Amino acid sequence: MARTIPALVVAAGLSDSQRETAIEYCLTVARLWQAERELSRNGLVVETERGNVKSPWVTIAHQYRSHFRSLVGELGLSPASATRITPPDFGGDDDGDVRPSRWTHCGNSGSPRTR
Repeated sequence: MARTIPALVVAAGLSDSQRETAIEYCLTVARLWQAERELSRNGLVVETERGNVKSPWVTIAHQYRSHFRSLVGELGLSPASATRITPPDFGGDDDGDVRPSRWTHCGNSGSPRTR
């Protein structure tokens, strides 16, 4: 997460206040992966005193997947939502090969502008 957040902040032009959403995204991905690992280990159905039932991890994975989709849209990380986000202007010439400094994430990069 330590490397992902600064990359998201720069790539999506997130402000410091939007950093919390990026952190929530990382936590959601980690928890979704945890749920998927549990499902891979133990299966979709578990045996209980009442018989075989759907694993609670199915519900957990579904909830985190839904939350993941909403965060992807909010952060502009899907192809459809990315078209609504204008990346930050880092200056430079018009040849398209300007890359942000690796230290750009240390300052306030401003909020994303929508088209």
